[in-house]
Amino acid sequence: MPGIVVVGLQWGDEGKGKVSAYLARGASLAVRFNGGANAGHTVTLPDRTLSLHILPAATISTKSAAIGPGVYLDLEEMLRDIARLEEVVGKVGVVVSPRAHLVTPLQVGLDAKMEELRGGGSIGTTRRGIGPTALHKYGRLGLRLCDVLDAEDIGDIVKVWVRLWGGVIPFNPEEILGKMRGLAEQVRGMVGDVSSLIRDKLSSGGTVVFEGAQGTMLDIDHGTYPYVTSSHTTSASAAIGSGVGLRSIASVVGVAKAYTTRVGAGPFPTEIAGPVADMIRERGGEYGATTGRPRRIGWLDMPQLRYACMLNDADQIFLTRVDTLSGLERVKLCVKYEGVGESYPEKVKDLRSVNPIYLELEGWPRIDEAERERLRREGYGALHRAARRYLERVEEELGIAVRYIGIGPGIMDVIVK
Repeated sequence: MPGIVVVGLQWGDEGKGKVSAYLARGASLAVRFNGGANAGHTVTLPDRTLSLHILPAATISTKSAAIGPGVYLDLEEMLRDIARLEEVVGKVGVVVSPRAHLVTPLQVGLDAKMEELRGGGSIGTTRRGIGPTALHKYGRLGLRLCDVLDAEDIGDIVKVWVRLWGGVIPFNPEEILGKMRGLAEQVRGMVGDVSSLIRDKLSSGGTVVFEGAQGTMLDIDHGTYPYVTSSHTTSASAAIGSGVGLRSIASVVGVAKAYTTRVGAGPFPTEIAGPVADMIRERGGEYGATTGRPRRIGWLDMPQLRYACMLNDADQIFLTRVDTLSGLERVKLCVKYEGVGESYPEKVKDLRSVNPIYLELEGWPRIDEAERERLRREGYGALHRAARRYLERVEEELGIAVRYIGIGPGIMDVIVK
């Protein structure tokens, strides 16, 4: 049975939490495989809005979650996520890979210091310690969950930390180790073999939803470097970050908004400012789930989406926030860039210099709650012709079906085409 990867096609904040929760209805397991507490996946429920930072948002549907070895694990945030979620759905089962690298107070402190030292060249990190945790991981100086639970071989690593960072920021290694050991003991009963769990669920006929964090354009290798995150964010990382083979993945659902947003610094070819941008930001609640920062707003970018779909082998698109654009007289699609070659620009300076060429289309009437109810009941054919034309043009540009259309914040505010 299928392993479904949900991956963001833009710069994050595409609505992957809602999408994963929707697609995971009836699934056996939700898996988080990359990133850390710098992600904030939001699910809108009838009586509250729930933001999760370590647990996959799809857990609200499955009540069963796995945290893979590819996650930069903030144990405090994970425990808060579990408490938040269990208030809503009751007891949830969580299995955590012992190989996951831990985010400690040292890495959080270093994150803030590195941003400070960049000065005007700040990249806009969430300051959750993700970059420094990756630095320690790939420098073979990290602490994994299993290392802290074993507590035998971590003394030498901590001594290196003191030599490396003692003159950079103040920290107490014994306090940090004591805190991490205490947190690790709280989750000891959750530690297990994530790879085997996923394989068992799939082989017994279950569906597993692999929920990606951040977005394709923040990938450490393929994104707009250096304005990227510290992990791989494309669909292939679902296998690596979970500990399964590529044949465990049957489908890739690429998630994009009907427009584009970005948080923090970095190039953004279709960015707009003024009343239209302000309206989209306010109507769409475009403020970061992790930082609260206002998101930058832009029109939908076809060259960028084509690049992302190619990297991910996306076989279907879930386009969210179609309702947010409703009520505008005219909407725009960037269909190509002038000033660059055929390939997507590899350098930030080249991307900043492109001239986006727009196709302007007729807007569609406001989608309010009454209209959402009608659309949920009557389906795609009931959507205004201008909205259908917009979606069909996106399909034409990408060569991939827009199968799912988000028409509101709720999990079930979806039209299936």
